[in-house]
Amino acid sequence: MKAVQSAAIGGGLLQNRRLRAQILLFSGIIVVYLICNAVLDGRLLTAMNLRIILSHAVFPALVAWGMSFFFSTGIIDLSVGSNIILSANVGCLLATQLKLGMPGLILGTVLTCMLLQHLNIRVIMDLEIPSWIPGLGAAMVYEAITSQYTYSRNIMALDLPNKYRPLGNMPYLGIVYFAAFIIAYILHNRTSIGLNIKALGGSQQVAASMGINPKKTVIIGALIGAFFIGWGAIIQISYAGRVYATTGLGSLASIFQALACVLLSGSISSIVSPPVGILISSFFVVSIFNVLTMLGVPSGTGQDIFLGVIVIVCGILSHLKHKGVVK
Repeated sequence: MKAVQSAAIGGGLLQNRRLRAQILLFSGIIVVYLICNAVLDGRLLTAMNLRIILSHAVFPALVAWGMSFFFSTGIIDLSVGSNIILSANVGCLLATQLKLGMPGLILGTVLTCMLLQHLNIRVIMDLEIPSWIPGLGAAMVYEAITSQYTYSRNIMALDLPNKYRPLGNMPYLGIVYFAAFIIAYILHNRTSIGLNIKALGGSQQVAASMGINPKKTVIIGALIGAFFIGWGAIIQISYAGRVYATTGLGSLASIFQALACVLLSGSISSIVSPPVGILISSFFVVSIFNVLTMLGVPSGTGQDIFLGVIVIVCGILSHLKHKGVVK
């Protein structure tokens, strides 16, 4: 009886400590926004500017939610950016050239993304080498395929007509953003696959002793993640109207904000769950760049430097509890 009471008291103390940490986190975020708003003479927290920030946060959030499903298992796949470019172009091709419209755009993009991600995971697991190596190789292959196709057509990218771009505008952007958050939250916290991914990320040996099939868990996690990333590709091409082909691993730059969100959410994972952390991080990271733009910091140079610093700092914060070299 005393043991049960002690466990209940300990659980209550942990919940209270977590609640206090959450209050401090959100209070700190509010203070930062208020300070930045004061520095910018009230331009940050206007309804129009918050709408802009929200619209820009959707893509990195979707990609970050997707990456969290396999990054958590120890798979660091750096081909995500090239996968997005190739999948978005396939979806655009089906929608425009094959006259399949919105169904072609959505199904073509998502299914291509899931197929490529499944292929990557299979190669990574069969070769049994560090996951970033096949990931970089796949990135170069996917970039080359997209570039070769656009070069053969004598174009820089496939254009997506406005009639196929409703998902790139409000209120659809906001609907996708919060719907994806709800789905990610349920999958992470209320399903067996989410619990298996957490267990596998903690220790493969412990997960195996619990009867969890590591290979099956990683594959399912990758497919779920690719579903979110595919929707990120749809949002990206719907918002911009095209996704440019790139070479020389230039696709890596397209996922830096999403990577920052994943790392930042990892640094606060003891306070809020990963889906909530990514929701907060995506809005916060995009807000930082919004503030930098208003302050006159040039994009492509100063802002990229700042993003690099954010990625490094977030990586340090997310691994403070780990000792030694994190592979």
